[in-house]
Amino acid sequence: MFSSIQSNIIEPYLVMRQSLAPLKLSRWQLTKIMARTAFDGLPSGSFVLLAALALLIAVICFESKKSTHSKEIPGLPLVKRNHTHFLDIVREGRELYPGQPFMAVNKRHSLVVFPPSCFNEIKRLPAHTASAKAFFNTTNYGHWSHVGEESPELIKSVIADLTRSLPARVRTRQDECQDVFDEVIGRRRDWKEFPLLMTTFEIITQINACSFVGKKLATNRSWVKSVMMLPIFIHVGVMLLDACPLILRPFMAPIYFLPSIKNRWDLKRMLTPVLKRDLQEYHEATDKKEILRPRTEGKVPFTGFLLSHYKSAEASLKQLISDYIHLSFDSTPNTAAVMFHVLCELAAHPEAVDVLRQELDEVLVDGKLPATHLQELRKMDSFLRESFRLHPFGIFTLQRRVEKPVQISIGPTLPPGTLIAVDGQAIDQSPELWSNPDKFDMYRFYDLRQKPGNENQYHFLTTGPESPGWGDGTQACPGRFFATNTLKIALAHFLRNYDVEIKPECLPLKTKPMASGFWSPDDKAIARIRART
Repeated sequence: MFSSIQSNIIEPYLVMRQSLAPLKLSRWQLTKIMARTAFDGLPSGSFVLLAALALLIAVICFESKKSTHSKEIPGLPLVKRNHTHFLDIVREGRELYPGQPFMAVNKRHSLVVFPPSCFNEIKRLPAHTASAKAFFNTTNYGHWSHVGEESPELIKSVIADLTRSLPARVRTRQDECQDVFDEVIGRRRDWKEFPLLMTTFEIITQINACSFVGKKLATNRSWVKSVMMLPIFIHVGVMLLDACPLILRPFMAPIYFLPSIKNRWDLKRMLTPVLKRDLQEYHEATDKKEILRPRTEGKVPFTGFLLSHYKSAEASLKQLISDYIHLSFDSTPNTAAVMFHVLCELAAHPEAVDVLRQELDEVLVDGKLPATHLQELRKMDSFLRESFRLHPFGIFTLQRRVEKPVQISIGPTLPPGTLIAVDGQAIDQSPELWSNPDKFDMYRFYDLRQKPGNENQYHFLTTGPESPGWGDGTQACPGRFFATNTLKIALAHFLRNYDVEIKPECLPLKTKPMASGFWSPDDKAIARIRART
């Protein structure tokens, strides 16, 4: 094949260029003559190869332009380091340019970091101007990972329907929680060691799955493994592709993301029979409202929630499967990370355990939590929020990708494609907002809520300029109510039934900053857990 190209293209080109030199043809004219001559005598196989090569070059050129490194923006100071994370870069920018936006650049990404004073202004930007989903889609290679492709119908179903169903399911979720803990941790009275991160990951995966796909699939080891591995496969794929030269990414992306693609196929295979039954039940029902009514037992009618928001032509089985995969992916790793840090803080502050157990005893009715949104657990809520303040998902909040030119009150006009965020760490660790911000204080938010006028503020799931963890505005985390419900039920069960300590050799815990600004919990932490009774 390649000898044919040599004899049909390269050699004739050299001869013709020499013979046509006196005509003083332009390069374009000479190229057209050469192309006509070459293709007239070129075997069809060689032509196909050339066409494929040309297409490949075009794809490479197109993909090479897709970078999360934005061009420098006139009027913005630049803080750049040859690091794979943003932690030191943001600290330096915060000191050099207090109260000002700056462009932070590491080896993988660049984004414009705004000070906390811009929080309210950025949260009000509509999604068609600055999109959170587009940010995560861009930084996670969404055309391969599918991160940031949640449908509007899925988000509506979570924020409205799922949240409304939670009080009716509190007691059922407690029973499901007990079964999950019995399976994952057991009831041994002696100390047993567990890899804490993966253990909390497995617990949250199963608890959530009981609500979404039913107990049968939730206890299926293949399902649990697939849900747990999907974010890991995506993280590894993103990390490898980040380190890959731009020109090679089109070649390497299918290889790096093959495990996550295969994982999605496995999830699709297991979801299909469940969702087919849901579809049949929904379409055969004469009273659709009855199907959507909150249920005290069984799984949440989430398929019905979705179908009630979709137009009939859009509600395909393929779309529903995609929604359920997003639902499982979005609801599991972050909730598990919060639970991981909460258990670490329980181990570090054993004096808090008795306080939280006493509060539970005051709230429980016949050993069960009330069928509410569990706001009665004020000290637990304060404990959760304080842990979340010290161990947030990342150093940024209000992450957005600019979709159309926009100008914030400070700084220049930002072009489309620019990645932006607010310095969330400056809020969580602000000495102006919090006394002793580096110290864990389980009563911090409990005490604040005792002050007149603060009764409905400073909750774990509260959003606002003093609570950056969940984002804010119309693009705030839609699943924060479900996550809070899961965490409180799981923590209540753990407090009543287990003791925990961290293996001394694992201390201090080593949380690592990642390239996109998120934190990676210490996956080497070993917890020693024993049953109380």
